[in-house]
Amino acid sequence: MNVRIPPQQDDHAASPDAAAVLDLRILFSVPGMRENRAGLRTRVLATWRNEAAAIIDALRDAASAGDAHALRLAAHRLKSSSGALGAIYISSLASDVENAARSGRITFDGQLRLHLEQAVQQTLAAFGALDDAPAPMMNPASGEPGFRT
Repeated sequence: MNVRIPPQQDDHAASPDAAAVLDLRILFSVPGMRENRAGLRTRVLATWRNEAAAIIDALRDAASAGDAHALRLAAHRLKSSSGALGAIYISSLASDVENAARSGRITFDGQLRLHLEQAVQQTLAAFGALDDAPAPMMNPASGEPGFRT
């Protein structure tokens, strides 16, 4: 099950509100994340938030320096850490930057940085909505996340 967030007035079609931002199957495949056992999900997401901000700064610095190799490495880190938590929209954006940098193209500019920062905030909001939802569980028949009633 993917989580969608409501559209905002000034976003364009490629914004994260137009696509699913979270894949709960990935997030909940990590033991303890579904129930936020011992605050695991809260701690992991706080770490990811801080790491994502630092990586976005590293992307900016690498792009400013024209360093495609450093840009590729930073984009790969963001892609991997986001993908591991089911933050599929951010993982996809980072993958695009990584692939471009692999071919020597520097595609990370101020507009993309702003877009990525907004996507991180919207993804964090989607993660936060999980805390307000009923306790999630997996549907044994489909393997899809479901919610207890």
